[in-house]
Amino acid sequence: MASTSPPDPDEIDAPDEASAAEAAVDPREIGTTVPWDGRSPATAALAALLGTVAPEGTLRLVIQRLALHEHGEHRGTHHVADAITDVGGNLVVIPLRERVLAEPDLAERLTAAMDRLQADVDAELRLPGGAGADSLEVVLDADGERRVTLGLGIEVTPQEADAFPPHPAVHDGAHHIAYDAPALDELRDRLRPPEPGLLSRLWARLRER
Repeated sequence: MASTSPPDPDEIDAPDEASAAEAAVDPREIGTTVPWDGRSPATAALAALLGTVAPEGTLRLVIQRLALHEHGEHRGTHHVADAITDVGGNLVVIPLRERVLAEPDLAERLTAAMDRLQADVDAELRLPGGAGADSLEVVLDADGERRVTLGLGIEVTPQEADAFPPHPAVHDGAHHIAYDAPALDELRDRLRPPEPGLLSRLWARLRER
């Protein structure tokens, strides 16, 4: 998933021919987490950018932007940027946020990509009063699968987001391991290189003598 050539910010604004024209949101789904079936070029930009700081063996990249509220007022934003990687057969969370912040240009590009994705999503939601999604989550798997999930009508305070364990609406790497471990195990096994055949093993032993 690593990339050595982050996309130019101008490319993020390029039109996506495969974008869905409209996406209506069922009012009954407000207050829940729902998948977004639209498409945006920003997801490719996010994969390339985060890939530059992801460790070797990363199975999944998780990015989330969660709006915080308290007493009905906006109280900032909680950000998640985690890598889930395989270490000796165990699923391990590697926080990437500090690595991103250590590179101002990378941080700026990631913010631009998330802003673009947020704009694309909100434009299709068309919620009453121009409201947007409270949670914007992007899941980028090592097999190329990309998923965007929205949290609508979610109320999380700054204290709840920073608590341990955090509010269930915070979908960090630990959340994904807890709730999606079978899928991550399957992804790891599927991407694991095949074991060498008998002839290869015999040849390797001969070369070691």
